[in-house]
Amino acid sequence: MALVLAMVLSSFVLIARPVAAAQNHPTWTQGDFWVYTRTAGSATSTIRIDVYEKSTLTLPLGSYDLWHITTTTTDSNGNSAVVHSWVQDSNLGTAKTTINLGGFGTVTVTYDPPLADAVFPLSAGASWSLSTTLRVVNTTFTFPIAYTAAVTTEQSTSVIAGSFNVAVISRPAAGSPTSKDHYSDSAGNHVRRESYAPNGTKTSDQQLTSYRYQAGTFSLILIGLGVAIVAAIVIAALVVTRRRRRARPPGTYPPPPETPPPPSS
Repeated sequence: MALVLAMVLSSFVLIARPVAAAQNHPTWTQGDFWVYTRTAGSATSTIRIDVYEKSTLTLPLGSYDLWHITTTTTDSNGNSAVVHSWVQDSNLGTAKTTINLGGFGTVTVTYDPPLADAVFPLSAGASWSLSTTLRVVNTTFTFPIAYTAAVTTEQSTSVIAGSFNVAVISRPAAGSPTSKDHYSDSAGNHVRRESYAPNGTKTSDQQLTSYRYQAGTFSLILIGLGVAIVAAIVIAALVVTRRRRRARPPGTYPPPPETPPPPSS
């Protein structure tokens, strides 16, 4: 019986957690965060991304549902800088960014349509060519941006936070890359980000050290509940079967064998 139970549970786990054929877009929730360590030459820094409220932003080309996120960069001396951005989780597209330049004031720029980090789902061989217009708010300055990217491979990437199945996004789509992003839908964001010089030399490496992604955790909880439910059903079935075998109703037992007659004298 124990073997049957193990086989049933193993089958359910295999059905419930298939190997993903592609990486899908994240579903962020307020309170999600990601912390990275970035190394650029001899300099190190910590980068933390936090997800706050959701809102709608209307730009000339359309209205976009966006998450307000902050990106806090802290150097090895403890100096911090915070950038506020408004991002779509459907394509990791930035629609608005506010940067505090200290004595020079605050600058806000918009990207219409949002400057996309990815076009989901991500699978090896996928590529895209997009464009957007950068506008500096409260000025007449605009600048067109065309950009390309391609998914070069799907692999397992190990960082301090763990091992993740990822799609590696290379920018630009052709030629020597200037950046490689290792995106994982189980983490809800990139887990590693590498930058390169035109000659191919790596200039920086940013790796995930800790995170909280509630949609990914909720999926694991659902899988765990599913396994527990199946286990309970199988165990209940085994108990009922055993009780039925032990408690047969009267009249179902075979009659005792007849006693042979005594030998004649």
